[in-house]
Amino acid sequence: MNAKLNNITTQYRKFNANQVLTEGQLNEFIDYFEDQDRLSRTRLSGVGVVCGFKSTYIDVTLQPEILARAEDTSLLHTIEITQGSGVTTDGDLVTLRKKGSTSSEATIDFGARNYKYYRDYKDETGYEHFRIDGKQVPLLELVTEDEYKALGTNIEGFKPLSDIGSKNIYKKVIILYLESYSNEESPCQDADCDNAGAEQVSNLKVLLADSESVLNLIDKSDAKDTIYKAHDAYEKLYEVLPKIEAPRVILDPTVTTAFELKTRFQKATNVAAELSKGFDAIADTFKVSVNLGGQVLIDKLNSLLYPRVSRLEDYQYRYDLLKDLIDTYNEIKGLILHLNVDCCPSVTSFPKHLMLGSVGAKLELGERTLYRHHFYNSPVTTNDDENYERIVMLANRFVQKINGFQSYIGPVKITPSNLNVRLGDKAIPYYYNVDKPLLTQWNFEKTKTDRETYNLSYHTTNLAGEDFVQNPLNYNIDNNDFYRIEGHLGMPFDTAYQNINDLKKQYGLAFDVIVLLLQKDAKGDAVLTTEAKTVSIDELRKQLVSISSDISKEKGDAKTALLNLSKLDSQLKLLNKVDFARAADPSKEEVTIVKEDPRKKEIASELLSEFLERKSGLEHLAGVKRGGTFVLICGSNTNNQVLADFSLPYLCCSKEKPNVPPIALDDKASCMLGKTVVIPVLSNDYDADNDILTVIKKTDPAHGTVVLNSDNTFTYTHDGSSNLSDSFTYCVNDGRDDSNIATVSIAVKSAPVAINDHATTQIREYVDIAVKDNDYDLGNTPLTVFIKTQPTYGTATLNADGTIRYTHNGSSNTTDSFTYYINDGELDSNIATVTITIAPPPCDSGMDVVFIFDYTGSMSSQIGAAKTGANSIISTIATQSGSKAYRLGLVLADEYGSGTASAYHTAPAYTSLPASQKFINTGVGARFQWITAMEVMSDNNSGTFTDQLNKLNNPGGGLSLGSGYGTPEPTDMALSRVVEYNFAGAFRNNVAKYIILITDAVPGGNDDNANSLDVAEMTRLKNVCLAKSIKVIVLGSGVNEKIDGKFIWKELADGTGGSWNSSYNASAIQSAIINGCGGTK
Repeated sequence: MNAKLNNITTQYRKFNANQVLTEGQLNEFIDYFEDQDRLSRTRLSGVGVVCGFKSTYIDVTLQPEILARAEDTSLLHTIEITQGSGVTTDGDLVTLRKKGSTSSEATIDFGARNYKYYRDYKDETGYEHFRIDGKQVPLLELVTEDEYKALGTNIEGFKPLSDIGSKNIYKKVIILYLESYSNEESPCQDADCDNAGAEQVSNLKVLLADSESVLNLIDKSDAKDTIYKAHDAYEKLYEVLPKIEAPRVILDPTVTTAFELKTRFQKATNVAAELSKGFDAIADTFKVSVNLGGQVLIDKLNSLLYPRVSRLEDYQYRYDLLKDLIDTYNEIKGLILHLNVDCCPSVTSFPKHLMLGSVGAKLELGERTLYRHHFYNSPVTTNDDENYERIVMLANRFVQKINGFQSYIGPVKITPSNLNVRLGDKAIPYYYNVDKPLLTQWNFEKTKTDRETYNLSYHTTNLAGEDFVQNPLNYNIDNNDFYRIEGHLGMPFDTAYQNINDLKKQYGLAFDVIVLLLQKDAKGDAVLTTEAKTVSIDELRKQLVSISSDISKEKGDAKTALLNLSKLDSQLKLLNKVDFARAADPSKEEVTIVKEDPRKKEIASELLSEFLERKSGLEHLAGVKRGGTFVLICGSNTNNQVLADFSLPYLCCSKEKPNVPPIALDDKASCMLGKTVVIPVLSNDYDADNDILTVIKKTDPAHGTVVLNSDNTFTYTHDGSSNLSDSFTYCVNDGRDDSNIATVSIAVKSAPVAINDHATTQIREYVDIAVKDNDYDLGNTPLTVFIKTQPTYGTATLNADGTIRYTHNGSSNTTDSFTYYINDGELDSNIATVTITIAPPPCDSGMDVVFIFDYTGSMSSQIGAAKTGANSIISTIATQSGSKAYRLGLVLADEYGSGTASAYHTAPAYTSLPASQKFINTGVGARFQWITAMEVMSDNNSGTFTDQLNKLNNPGGGLSLGSGYGTPEPTDMALSRVVEYNFAGAFRNNVAKYIILITDAVPGGNDDNANSLDVAEMTRLKNVCLAKSIKVIVLGSGVNEKIDGKFIWKELADGTGGSWNSSYNASAIQSAIINGCGGTK
């Protein structure tokens, strides 16, 4: 029986319309796509048992409860096989089947099948995998009870499985065999040949074979199962490989000599024989060449771990070599069971069968199942496809490390690395010759991406030239948690200590260094003296000559030369660091060292035995974890060479007094609004060690700026905003540690603001003035009033409620004033003035009244009513004045884009006026304000006033109404001309004084634009009116208009003691005038 994929069809024909098809063309078409389907399974998914196919032999021993419960016993003595799926190497998809309604149909939707009968099986197709030297091995065919009954009388040779016996049944191996053959082709005798052709039969047989027969088939069958054999070999290899872990080097107080320390390291290398045995098996399985210069592996390992002669006592690095080899060995071992990948599975391995394992195989997770085809993945379905390459590379690295080990002497270096990672992800140790072969085998991922020179190592000659590889400590080491420290072995510990500390400080690395001694010197308890030391210049000269000779020799003991050079360096440093004087005897070439205290030069050290009574956790790692302590182990102060190194995972044991970080306390300061203050924050901070403290600013304030001064004070400047609290933070440093973060809280002080006030009273009367009502303080603190100066024509007295009572002394002056200030409990305000208007003289003392008309075009619908209202109150003014004279004035306010032409500039009623009664102002932006005094105040002038009033808006006999230039209007300029320039005549003293202003808009000054400047101008004019006891009455719709949110006319009327009304009716004006007088005498 030939496998389908032994020869595949690589092409097929496309059919044309009305083409007569031959059997060859149709079969070619079918074969092509069938072959592609099979190849897709085997090459893109994998081959072997995918899942299921778990077998169980059911008997009374296994399930006694069947008889106990009197259940159906038909399943007793059957082999139950659960449904499953698998793929043969010929691409057949295999599942258990039940016969369908026709011979070509089958069902697969069931959980398990129970096989109860068996007979000898003879394969008629000649399947080579069941034959050895052409002879088929004994096989048994299994059928279910249903299949047995379907055979009818054709049951010759079948026996129940119970005949095999419970003991023998478990020695059988289950095989699923896809019996494939072609039936004889039916001859085509009729006209219709549609059903002719050879039937392709594919029967699934469930077979049993003895385990010994299966083993022989795997090794000796006519068609070898190379896939099972290879993967079975991996599993067998894993099982025979010894379990090896590197012993720890544990120090205890009994280690007091260099020999005992060396013994501890060498005892930890006693697994070399097991390691050699295990790696030899790996190398043999994966065909790795172990070229060790003619030595076998165990001999090579022994020569490295226990050298007869060494230029350096580097037994700790030989121990490290063994640890590296064990790490590599275990990494290989861990990958062996992950080799279930086959890129191109051999078609001939199991083309038509699948082995399910022994009857009742448990298929437990992690357990090896003999005689079962596991699923062997295609590389496209798994990440394990590179594992074979990894194993080969790791095995080669194992050999390269052995061949590349070296006893190296060089300067101290620190290389960033990692601790709890695979060896290939660590920096390469300095005891290896870092050549290209080792680099290629060190890290699989880097080699795969052509970056093998980007590994880190003590040796950088063959590494990449980029500076971050050559000098990695200058760059980001966030991903490194370990520092390899190398080059110190064999050095005097003070030299090694100094070099390591210098590198630590240079690169800002987080670890400590300590020295532990195995024993004290014979004179270790002697008291150190401070006597002067002498150094012989002649002796120094001899030593220099000797050292020069040692260094120049090509052959010699490098260790001895370096140690002698180090000792000489120590003596020379004395000359560099202290004062010296020549000896008393000039004949001797000696230098006497003075002021040299040995204790100052002594590096802190401790006996190992004493240290171990206090601390534990020493591990030899050839470096130190970030944040740990690196420990140098030495013989004694005399025999001071570094013998080995260990480390602790924590900072430990500094002989210096532990630093107590300083403490920064919160500060408070105050600053005036928008001003600057200097804050001495150090005044309340302290340091337990009395170290000098340095201030460090941490955060800036939100409402100002802060500058750190050279004297450790801060200069804070407030930004002038209304925010009355601010803060910033700082800490202090004592040269080693930062303190906590302290907060400087700033209370911003703002002096309260006093606003000028106005009040009114009558002659010889008093008024209580609430001066604080319009004053304010940004801090909203309670305010206290203080009188600054007294009034001229009365007295000012402070009431208990903070108001001030003004009492008039009866003088004839109509205004008075005094000053005051307020205090918020800390700061005084500005000085404010209170202006007192003495109630005007009574109306029967006489009246001066000036009417100001807004004479612009917008008044066209209102000018008539305004004239009527003005005419109506003339008699009231005359009556109220009694026997005293009254005087009336009339002023117009208009605006044009010209200073020479207006709506009435040629009218006789205008041209006949004196020049002093005509004022034309050149404003801003081609705006011209026309202010005209139609009537100047004179005694009892109601007749002439009425004549002039009737000329308004009277083109025939007087003046046309002006046109203006749009709102706002220059009514404020007209008011200024009247009260400040006597434009309608000078106001008299001791009479009632009024201005009646009629307008429909806000004032706009000289620029036809209402803004804050006009608000300020109106406030000024209000104060002028108050000073002259002039009351302002405002009429018209203009009283309802605003500038910057202020009812500008209402404030003017109210502020001068006048009134306002949006209409022009006479009664409103009359009431305002009568109520505004000071009564009658």
